[in-house]
Amino acid sequence: MNETASNRTKKVTSDSIFRVVSVSKNFATLSALVVENESKLQTAFPELTIDTPVRLVLPEFGLPEKDWLSGGRDITLLMLASHTSGLPRESYLTPFNMVTGSGKADAPTIGGLWASSTSAQLLESTRKTNLMFAPGQRAGYSNAGIAILASAVVSYYNNLHGSNLTWTQFAVQEILAPLNLTHSFFGTIPLELIPYIGIPGGPNFVDLIVGLGYDPAVGMWSSANDLTKYLHHIWLCPEPLPLITSAQRRRILRPTISLPDGKQQAGPGWEIDLITISSSSDVSTSLQSKTYASYGKSGDGGGFHAWIDVIPNLGYGIVVLSQHSGLPEYARIVPTSVRNSIHEFLIPAFAEVLTERMKDRFAGSYTDGRDGGAIPEETEGAGSNKTSYGRLEVKDQILYLRELTINGTSALEGLDRLGWEGNDGPRLWSTPEGVALTPAEGAGENEEFGPGAQVWRMILPGLEVCDWFDFDGYTDQNGWPLSKVVLIEGKGSAELHYPPYDIVLSRNIN
Repeated sequence: MNETASNRTKKVTSDSIFRVVSVSKNFATLSALVVENESKLQTAFPELTIDTPVRLVLPEFGLPEKDWLSGGRDITLLMLASHTSGLPRESYLTPFNMVTGSGKADAPTIGGLWASSTSAQLLESTRKTNLMFAPGQRAGYSNAGIAILASAVVSYYNNLHGSNLTWTQFAVQEILAPLNLTHSFFGTIPLELIPYIGIPGGPNFVDLIVGLGYDPAVGMWSSANDLTKYLHHIWLCPEPLPLITSAQRRRILRPTISLPDGKQQAGPGWEIDLITISSSSDVSTSLQSKTYASYGKSGDGGGFHAWIDVIPNLGYGIVVLSQHSGLPEYARIVPTSVRNSIHEFLIPAFAEVLTERMKDRFAGSYTDGRDGGAIPEETEGAGSNKTSYGRLEVKDQILYLRELTINGTSALEGLDRLGWEGNDGPRLWSTPEGVALTPAEGAGENEEFGPGAQVWRMILPGLEVCDWFDFDGYTDQNGWPLSKVVLIEGKGSAELHYPPYDIVLSRNIN
C-alpha cells in the first residue's frame, strides 16, 4: 500500500515536494565546488579542483586497460560533471536480450536494478566496461559518471575531516542545511514531510528508494520554494553564499562542449540552450535580436518532471515542477515548454529593464575634468575644464563610449594614431559610434579605485571576427592599459576615469 495515498487530493503550493530526479546532478556538481573551496583552506592534502583527475582522489576508480591508457587515467571531475568522460549512462546489466527476446526490459525490472546499485558496484562495473568514446571528445549523458563524481568528492572530504560520511549525508550537512532547504531530502520520505508529497496518477516512483549509488544523480526530492532559494543564493545573487566563490561560479557558468546540433552546449551540471529573442516580441520593440545562454537542468522519471534554469546575463531564474495526473481529460505539462514560454516573455522584459537601469547608472555627459593625481598638472584648468568631456550612451543593453575628449584632443583618435603612418589612417576607435564597453571584472584593477569602481574594457563594435583585445598590450607610463576606462558610482553621481590622461570627469545630471 502506498503510505502517501491519502494525500492524492492535496492542494499544490510552492512548498509541495516533487521528485526532481536528474536535477540532483546540479547539486552533485555544487558539492565538488564546496569541497574545492574548503580544500584551499588547508595544507594537509593537495588542493581539490574541478580539474583534478578522478584517480587522484578516488583510488578505486579504474577502467579497462586500453581505455585507461588512452586518456581514461586523465578523466577529471569536470568531465564527469559535464558528461564528457565517455563513461556509459548506467553501471548495471539487465537480463534482457534483444536477439533472443529473453528477460524483461520493463520499468519495474530495470528500475529495481538501477535503484539498488551501490557506489562500490558502480566502480566495479566501470573497471570492466569500455568507454563510449574517448574522454573529452563529445558529450554523452551518464548517471554513472555523476555518481562517481560524488564518490570522489566525499572521499576527499572524508580524508580531510577524518569522517566516514556517505555523499548523501555530506550533501544534507554541507549544502541543504546551510541553504535552509527545509523541504528537500534524499532517500526515504521523512514523516514530517509526508503531507507535502504529491503522487502522480498511474505508475510512479514515489515509493522507490534510490540507493547510495545513484542518489547524487537522481535521488533528490525538493520544492519550488527550496529550488528558488538555491538558484538565488548560489547562481544569481551578486555574491554567492560562503559555500562557493564568485570565481568558482564564473568557472561553472560557461560551456564545456558544444553538442552536434550546433544549438546546445553542455557544461558542468548544466544543459545550455542559446535562446534568441527578436525585436518582433510583443513586450518590446526597442531591442534588436539578441542571444542569451540559458543554463538549465532537467529531471524526468516515475511520473515527475522538473526543470531549473538561470540566465546569468539577465539575473533571473525559473523553477518548473510537475507530475502526471493520469486522467484522460488533463493535458501533460512539459516543463521545457513552460520554460520556453516564460523566457519568451521575460527575456525581453528583463532586457529592457536592465537597459533602463544601465542608462540611469552610467549614460550621460561627463564634464568638469580634473587631474586624477597620478601625473602632475596633466589636465588643463583643473576644476573648471571645458575642453575635456565624454559621452556615454546605452543601446540594446550595451554601454557605448561615444566620445572622449581630453584637453581638446580625442582620446579615441589617439588610440587610432598608434597604428597610423603619418597623420592619417583607418579610424577604428574614433568613429561616430565610438566603442562598446564591457566589464573587465579584474579584482585587482577594481580595487585600485576603491568602493563603487568598475573597470570597463573598450571593444570595437560590429566586429565579425574575434577581438583579441590587442590594445591591452599598450600601457601608459604607470602600466595602465590604454583600452580601459573606469566608472565609479557614488550616491546619485558617477565619475569617468581615464588613467592614461590622468583625467577624471563627472557626470552632468540634467
